[in-house]
Amino acid sequence: MKLGLIQLDIIWENKEKNFQKVETLIKNKERKDLIVLPEMFNTGFSMNPHLGEEEGGRTEKFLSGLSSSLKTPILAGYMIKRKGKNENVARLFSEKGKIIATYSKIHLFSLLKEDMVLERGNYPIIFQINKIPCSVFICYDLRFPEVFRIVSKQVYVIFVIANWPASRIDHWKTLLKARAIENQVYMVGVNRTGIDGNGIIYNGNSLVYDPWGKLVLEADEKEGIINCSLDIEDLQKIRKDYPFLEDVRFQLKFMP
Repeated sequence: MKLGLIQLDIIWENKEKNFQKVETLIKNKERKDLIVLPEMFNTGFSMNPHLGEEEGGRTEKFLSGLSSSLKTPILAGYMIKRKGKNENVARLFSEKGKIIATYSKIHLFSLLKEDMVLERGNYPIIFQINKIPCSVFICYDLRFPEVFRIVSKQVYVIFVIANWPASRIDHWKTLLKARAIENQVYMVGVNRTGIDGNGIIYNGNSLVYDPWGKLVLEADEKEGIINCSLDIEDLQKIRKDYPFLEDVRFQLKFMP
């Protein structure tokens, strides 16, 4: 599986300029199986409710047009409107520009009042890229291993798109590695870089770990597109030789 991970220095609440940045980074690059953008790539981690978009909005049109013109699926995070509050979502656009999967962030970051502004999701999703089963979570979800375990037996690759701050970057690295080892999956973390409108610093460090927890890729702090290939046959061999997931027990209870 060939990936293009876009580590973006997101311009605060400026969708058009962020669209331009993405187009510039992707232009004339070799074809990938999937391009991945960070959480809220079009605005930064803003709780401004006016930035949420209806279905068919500017961001959807941009991603649909880009994926169809590149003939490449794109996985990207942005904020959409629902009947009540907005939702922080990760959306997969097919090579034909169609929305084929939507994940809504389950764990909302209460320290920045995300849970007061946005509606939380209720369940994980599974999708396929070239017949390879995958899943995606968003930023703060990474701290909650239970949701990763739910999909672990059914997927080979789990993406985490994020606006993860530099002040807690060691947690980012450690948690991604842990999720890879305990679930025997490739963990692909795509983070932003730069400084947002709240003065929070982000230092990139987009990462890929293999099912052993071995570092496959580590980006620096610079904006750019990072190319990466995942060996799915190697993952399948690891699971066959070391079938740890078959020993998982979900129904444990406290002693009465």
